[in-house]
Amino acid sequence: MTRISASVIVLLVAALSVLCTDASALSCCRKYTKGQIPMAIIKGYSIQTMTRNCHIDAVIFHTKEGRNICTDPSKTWVMASIRKLRKEVQVISRKHSKV
Repeated sequence: MTRISASVIVLLVAALSVLCTDASALSCCRKYTKGQIPMAIIKGYSIQTMTRNCHIDAVIFHTKEGRNICTDPSKTWVMASIRKLRKEVQVISRKHSKV
C-alpha cells in the first residue's frame, strides 16, 4: 500500500512540474495579430524575446480593456506606435520635472 502511495506521489509531483513549466509557455505570444491596433486603445507595451518556451520575438501591446495583443516588431505601424508611446512618456516626464 505504501509503495503504491509513494508511486502516486512521485507521479503527481512530476505532472505538476511539467504543468508549471508549460504554464509559462501559455503566457507567450505564439502568433501575431493580423490587424493594426488603434492607438486610442493602447495603454502600454512590453517586449517578448525568443526563448525556449516562446518561439517568436513580439511586441505585446496592453490595452485599456486589459487585453494583451501580440504584434510583429518588424511591422512599421508597430514601431510607430512605440515611438508615439515614448513621446507621451517624455511629455509626462517634462510636466513632472517642472513641478
